[in-house]
Amino acid sequence: MLEQWWQQRATQPGAQYRWLLLAAGVVGACGARSELKEGYAEQGTGGRDPSVECTEDAHCLHADRCRPLRCVNGTCQLAPPVVCDDGDACTTDECVPATGECVFTGITPDLDGDGHHAPRPGFVPGEPEACGDDCDDTSAAAYPGGEETCDGVDNDCNGVIDDGFRFEPIDNALVQVSDSSYTQAGVGGLAYNGAAYGITYAAQSAHFANFFQALSSTGATVVPEQSITNVGSDAYSGPLVWTGSVYATVWEDRRDDDYEIYFNRLDSDGRKLGPDLRVSYAEDFSLHPALEWNGAEFVVVWQDRRDGELFQIFGQRVNSDGALVGGNVPLSDLEWNAEGVSLARGDRDLGLAFKVDEDDGRYIAFRRVTPELTDLGPRVVLSSEYSVGAVAVWAQDRYVVAWHKRNPDTIPGDAIWGAAVSPDGTVLVPERRLTFGATFARSKNLLSLGDRILLVWADAGPDGNYELYSKLLTQDLDELTPRSRLTFDDAETTAPIPAFGPDGQVGILFQDRRTGAPQVYFTYLTCRAGSIG
Repeated sequence: MLEQWWQQRATQPGAQYRWLLLAAGVVGACGARSELKEGYAEQGTGGRDPSVECTEDAHCLHADRCRPLRCVNGTCQLAPPVVCDDGDACTTDECVPATGECVFTGITPDLDGDGHHAPRPGFVPGEPEACGDDCDDTSAAAYPGGEETCDGVDNDCNGVIDDGFRFEPIDNALVQVSDSSYTQAGVGGLAYNGAAYGITYAAQSAHFANFFQALSSTGATVVPEQSITNVGSDAYSGPLVWTGSVYATVWEDRRDDDYEIYFNRLDSDGRKLGPDLRVSYAEDFSLHPALEWNGAEFVVVWQDRRDGELFQIFGQRVNSDGALVGGNVPLSDLEWNAEGVSLARGDRDLGLAFKVDEDDGRYIAFRRVTPELTDLGPRVVLSSEYSVGAVAVWAQDRYVVAWHKRNPDTIPGDAIWGAAVSPDGTVLVPERRLTFGATFARSKNLLSLGDRILLVWADAGPDGNYELYSKLLTQDLDELTPRSRLTFDDAETTAPIPAFGPDGQVGILFQDRRTGAPQVYFTYLTCRAGSIG
């Protein structure tokens, strides 16, 4: 009987169309109520099969309204699909099936929620095809037309941070971060998320482990110590960045017998947002990672010696969700024996500064690389011999690189040195001495204000032990402010990491031996109005 009933139905008008609807999943299966039938019931048609008859388009409801049905000659028939195209190459165009409406979404993020999108990697904010005009999508206080204030942000996107302001130390503004119960501890990274300073550091108990803490602008605990690694083997800490919505960090650890590079994203409380992501794949040690966020992806660089006894620089892209993009990419030639890489984000590209070993000594070299890690600029040697410890930042139209000297007996020199280089490799400021008045100097770092650079370093002056100092430099590496002492203690103080904080503050993470073993400490500089230079 059921077979005879289907044969009869198959000969009725509109039968082919009913089969089309059944195949498309529009007419409900046994026990189901299709959206079409519900629509007809609302019209009071007494439950007639809507695929047979209609008098208006409203009778032809469809679950996917991007593929609409129209009433044609009394039956519901498929109409041309909805085409969404706003003619803007900077948006993705999508039709929402539930409503049939077009939604246009920018292809670049607005992670800080200020209504301005980041530019595409490789583009200057606001230029044609950049698809974004936000000069700093990590801060809602930075956007074109913003009012410049002393807050560590380029508020008006003119390429200058805290225009004309200087930075001064605060007396007694020192906080111990790592607990003295640890055998020792060392700095990792420092980043401000708009509410607190995030800190990463390595501390040794049974073995070294990687930790996160968050501090207020005055050093009060906001988030207590959180474990990043618990792998039963040594894990050291690495840099920390804030994207405008999440932290990200990279580090090296020995869970794979040799050291490899790992990555993870963290929320504001230091909780990991997924499993640890292995970044490097080498048969020998992978060490000293650097990390940048380019507005769309993370870029990780490090040194390893997978191809023999010499070190080589490698890079890896990681997408915003924390997944690898492509594979490890060599960024230096093997015969350079390149180590100690520093990574800086420019307007269009990235800058690498690193040490290379030549037959006659050690030198600091620079190389530009595109965000895709596909186009490498020439290698440019910036220093004289016996130079080590490169750090790099972007300053409006150039990369500024600093380093210190170390003779063959590994004894540090008496000054910090620097140079400036354009993205195409043109040396704009040749090697010059940046600091004076010390017996030994090392352990330096840079923070760019666009038209000025804050240099923070450790040197051994008249007191004989290392203390931290700072000064402001121009883009051409001329001195704007004299050296200012930041720490006062009989023990060695080294390894400063500066980061912009609230209200023009510059937070500084560092390592100190005042309790005997090295521990991690925090202090800060404050922003002051007034002429400089």
